[in-house]
Amino acid sequence: MKKLVIILLSIGLIAVCAFIALPFVLWRIPQPASTKGMALADLDGDGDLDAFLANGRHENTEPNTVLFNDGSGHFSDSDQQLGQADSRSVILYDFDDDGDVDALVSNFWAEYYWNDGAGIFTQNQKVDLPAVNGFPVGIWRFKSADLNGDGHIDLFLAGCCGGGLPSDSGGMTPLNTYNTVWLGANDKLPRTSDQQFGTGSSEMVDLADLDGDGDLDAFAANSAHMDERAEPVDYDSNMVWLNNGQGVFTDNGQQLGDQRSYAIALGDLDGDGDSDAFVGNLGPDEVWLNDGQAGFTDSGQAMDDRLTRFVTLADLDGDNDLDAYAGNDSLGKIWLNDGRGVFSDSGQVIRHGSLHAVSVGDVDGDGDVDIVAGKIDGARVWFNDGSGRMR
Repeated sequence: MKKLVIILLSIGLIAVCAFIALPFVLWRIPQPASTKGMALADLDGDGDLDAFLANGRHENTEPNTVLFNDGSGHFSDSDQQLGQADSRSVILYDFDDDGDVDALVSNFWAEYYWNDGAGIFTQNQKVDLPAVNGFPVGIWRFKSADLNGDGHIDLFLAGCCGGGLPSDSGGMTPLNTYNTVWLGANDKLPRTSDQQFGTGSSEMVDLADLDGDGDLDAFAANSAHMDERAEPVDYDSNMVWLNNGQGVFTDNGQQLGDQRSYAIALGDLDGDGDSDAFVGNLGPDEVWLNDGQAGFTDSGQAMDDRLTRFVTLADLDGDNDLDAYAGNDSLGKIWLNDGRGVFSDSGQVIRHGSLHAVSVGDVDGDGDVDIVAGKIDGARVWFNDGSGRMR
């Protein structure tokens, strides 16, 4: 009997120790790789939309990949393995001005991939991103456009959740990250302009002429700063940055919203000719209406109540206004616009199970906008019937 008690106590002690150790064991298991960003463009010159997938996550990473479209919306792997890093987003643009579409991928650095015209990419250049006190600044998203009117492509880089500094408590204090701008030159490759502005942990940014002066301004979706315990502090409002026409940005003084925001898409939502904002949040999503001079007002709409990591605007139902597709790591929802910027739930839930990596475009050539979710092992497509119903 005594031996039995000792055995049972030993088993119990082992079980308790295993339970205590479990979080530490799980923490050490590499997280699975996933597709974090994707973009659609005609990469192989055959007239349909192909896909470039930006892949990777934490310890376990996967190369970026390219998927070719057969013209009917069916994608196949091109068998390219591009890079080996925690890639977060990709821009497709003809950076070398040779008539085909190249790729710029964001990691804790930037990588340019040149296209040979047939959709075969080779790494051309790696560019280190800015650092503060030797720690890299995490760049979550790029946006590309001519920001200073010189005819060259420039980049607005949204900085979020970068490196950390040792704290007095022995932990790590994440840096207050900032946004920055790279300006293009005659060699077509943007270089840093040394601007550093905003410390709001910008998860995403979008560009549009918000104040009607003919240049592109920025609306930044901001999340929270973190302390050394990885707890959120300072819930930063979203901000509008106005361009002076030379690619120099200044805060217009607005603090928009009191939620942690992760996504932003700009477009004329109410049909008055200026760009409004659809903002994806940790809580209900919001619509902010522009007065034409970059003055934004909350429309009072509160859509859904879950984390939204991406928002895409497009005319999904063919009625000539901008609808919204908004979602998170596992699913997305279609919100239909009445033409005045008032959105209603279509009742459709798209379960894609893909992290951040969703784009829209006419991938089957029938004239309407489809939904494409990129995944490590390929892509999943929902075809639009022309009325906004996806199948």
